[in-house]
Amino acid sequence: MNYYFLLEDEKSFIKVLPEWLKYMGIQNTRVQDITYVRENNYVMQSGQGVTQLITRVLFQTIDTILLNPGKIDQLIVILDSEEYNEQERKKQVENIIKEYIEKKNCVVGFLYKVFVCNHCFETWLLGNGNLYPDIRPEGDFQPYYDEYNIKVNDPELMAVPDDIKETIAVYHFHYLHEMCRYNRVRYSKKKPMEMAKKVYFDALVSRIDNSDHLHSFAQFYEYFVNEQK
Repeated sequence: MNYYFLLEDEKSFIKVLPEWLKYMGIQNTRVQDITYVRENNYVMQSGQGVTQLITRVLFQTIDTILLNPGKIDQLIVILDSEEYNEQERKKQVENIIKEYIEKKNCVVGFLYKVFVCNHCFETWLLGNGNLYPDIRPEGDFQPYYDEYNIKVNDPELMAVPDDIKETIAVYHFHYLHEMCRYNRVRYSKKKPMEMAKKVYFDALVSRIDNSDHLHSFAQFYEYFVNEQK
C-alpha cells in the first residue's frame, strides 16, 4: 500500500503527522517524491494553504499520480474547514476531485479520501484536556479559560466570543498557544513537535474513546487504524 498525502498545512501538521501515522500502526516509509515510491511508501506534500490546494496543487498532484500509474494506491487530502461547515468543505473537495478526474477521461488506479479538521489542526490539539487547569489561572490564558472549558466541552463547538474579531481557526490557535504557554509547553506553527509525542496523541485518542467530542479527528483516526486490520 502506497499513500500520497496532500495537506493544506505547510508548517505544523505536516511535521506532526509522520509521527502520528506511526502511532496508528502505519509502517510505511516516507520518500521524497513519487519517483522514489516502491512498496509500502508514502509521499507527503503541502498544498500551501487551502486556496492554492483546491485551485492548483490538487490538480497537479492528481496529474503526477496519473503520470506514474501503479505507484499510488490512495490519495489522502487533509485540510481545515475554517469557517465552512465540515461536511460542506469535504463535499466541496470531493466534487473538485471527481469533476477533474471525469474531465481527464481516463482510468484511475487509485482511491481518494478527504479528511477535514473541524475547524483547524489546533482544534484537534485542544482535545488534550490534561492541559486545562483545574484552578482558574491568572495572566493571558485567563480570558480563554473563562470563555470555554475545552476539557468538558467539545473543542469543535467552540465559537469566537462576540468581542473578538478573529476567525474560528485563529481563535483556536490563540487559545491553544496561551494554554500551552501557561503549562510551559512549547507550541508554535514552526515548533509543534511537543504535539508529535505519543503521550499527546494518546490524550487525543482517549478523548474520542471516552466522549463524542472531536468527531472529525475520530473519523481520521478510525480510518487509519482500521486500515491496518
